Amino acid sequence: MDRGYKNFLSIIAAAVFLIFLAGFQVSFINSSFLNLNLFLILVLYLVLTKNNSKALFFAWLGGILTGFGYFSNFGMNSLISLILTAILIILYKNVFLTLKTESILFVSMTGVVFYHFFNWLLTNGEFRLYFLNYKILVELVLTALILLIILKIKIQNA
Repeated sequence: MDRGYKNFLSIIAAAVFLIFLAGFQVSFINSSFLNLNLFLILVLYLVLTKNNSKALFFAWLGGILTGFGYFSNFGMNSLISLILTAILIILYKNVFLTLKTESILFVSMTGVVFYHFFNWLLTNGEFRLYFLNYKILVELVLTALILLIILKIKIQNA
C-alpha cells in the first residue's frame, strides 16, 4: 500500500474516532454523575507518552467537537484545552523524565485542576464555591485511575 494512502486512512480513522468520542462524551457522560472528560484523558495520555504534536491536535479538535454540546462561546473549550496541553507538555518535560506512578498521578491531577480553573476563569469569572464540588473530586480520582490502568496495561504489553 502507498504511504500517502495509509496516512490518509489514519487521518480519516482518527477523525471518526474523535467524532464518536465527542458524541459519547456529550450524550452519555455529561448527563451522568461522573463529569468525566474523555478528551482530557486522551490528551493526558498523549502527553505522558510524549506524543506532543498529537496531544496538541487532539486537544484543539476535541475542544471544537465538545464545544458544540455546551452553551458557551464557541472555541472556548478548544482554547482551554490548548493552553492546558501546552502547560502540561512544558511541565512534563521539565519536571518528570520517566513514566512513574507519581508522574501519572501528578499530571492527571494537575490537568483536571487546571482544566477546571481555566474553564472557570474564561467562562464564568465570578467568585463562588466552584471548586468545592464533589464532581471535581470524582473526576480527579477517575482520571487518575483510568490513566494508571491504561498506562500499566501498555507497559505490560510492551
